[in-house]
Amino acid sequence: MPNPAKIFVSSAYDDDLKPLRQDLKAHLESSGHQPLLFEENFYPWADDTMETCIQKVKECDIFILLVNNYVGTYWEEAKTTPTYEEFFTAIEEKKYVIAFFDEKIKRVYDEHIKTPLNKRYKEYMETNHREPNYTMDIVEEVIQNNLGDAQRDMLKEKRFHPFLWAFIFDVQRARVWTEDLIISRSPEFYQKINGYFSDHLGQGIKLIPHKESMAVNADAAKVLRQYQEYTTSLLSFIDNGKVVDWGEFLNTARVQLSGGEIFIRPGTRTQKKVNTIGSCNAMTVYKQDNGKMKLCGCCGETTPTQEYDLSDDTSYVVNCYTSDNGEIGYSEAKELLYYTIKSKEFVLCFHYPLIEKKWTDLQANSYKDEVEYAIMSNNILLINFVADLIGGIQS
Repeated sequence: MPNPAKIFVSSAYDDDLKPLRQDLKAHLESSGHQPLLFEENFYPWADDTMETCIQKVKECDIFILLVNNYVGTYWEEAKTTPTYEEFFTAIEEKKYVIAFFDEKIKRVYDEHIKTPLNKRYKEYMETNHREPNYTMDIVEEVIQNNLGDAQRDMLKEKRFHPFLWAFIFDVQRARVWTEDLIISRSPEFYQKINGYFSDHLGQGIKLIPHKESMAVNADAAKVLRQYQEYTTSLLSFIDNGKVVDWGEFLNTARVQLSGGEIFIRPGTRTQKKVNTIGSCNAMTVYKQDNGKMKLCGCCGETTPTQEYDLSDDTSYVVNCYTSDNGEIGYSEAKELLYYTIKSKEFVLCFHYPLIEKKWTDLQANSYKDEVEYAIMSNNILLINFVADLIGGIQS
């Protein structure tokens, strides 16, 4: 039996688009495809309805985006909409995306928003050495500072939601070609859809992406077993409150500390990967002694400094000890991230290599929170245990 292509139709559920969505559904079905529309075939719904929508995007082969002047539900805190989250998921899952924007909206964007928005976005990247968390923040600056009173009045009069401009910008930045959507000329719209299908599907291009195999939630038993083995192994190096072999102790602690992906907006549906951290490749431990941080032990790919004076404010180890806060450091020459945490009189330093993109010092500094999230989200149980264990050692 033939396996029909699953085609996700994404848009806000606006009255102007309802007839078009239904006609598009009939058109796709008559062509032998399986259209996915939330008002038709998204059941059974999960408790979180957006999770069902996102799952359907992941299941689809082709993603059709329709945007007119109605953004739908806008979540102020997350600065996103359901349609945007569906689009974002399609991009992250490497789906084939066909995007249509209302021609009037697109014209306003091109004439009034595009140039200052591109300029401000570029300035933000050059100044902060990273992407902004939300394009919407830059859009608001453009409307406030780059538009004249007449332009702002026009946008307000036509009730254009500013998120429209952030949406168009992000679609184009994802290198998705956008077509004009003219609802009154729907036969032409269907013809364009067929043109895309014949151009890409007719060439036998497989649109289902090669998804990375990634475990999102570890099985509880597996986590507990790993934790038990980890703690038992480390405790075997403790005798009478002292570490009997610092090198072996730290190497045992290190080998199970994994890397991870660094995201902006981590933990949200619109998280976006900006770099990748490799597994921990070295560890050092220092202890405060008579106004100096002295090396207790090390392991892995490192040649550590033997001691730091507490007045040395260039040392991540010293800064961590004196501030009582974890420190994220970076060596541009070595492409290494350093994550330090304090435990009583000790400071532990974990070395993690960047393995995807080379960062400058300024870039690494701008992503400190995201780096810490990436490290701790994968290793929090293990790192906290080894820190608590070392902090309880009397030497």
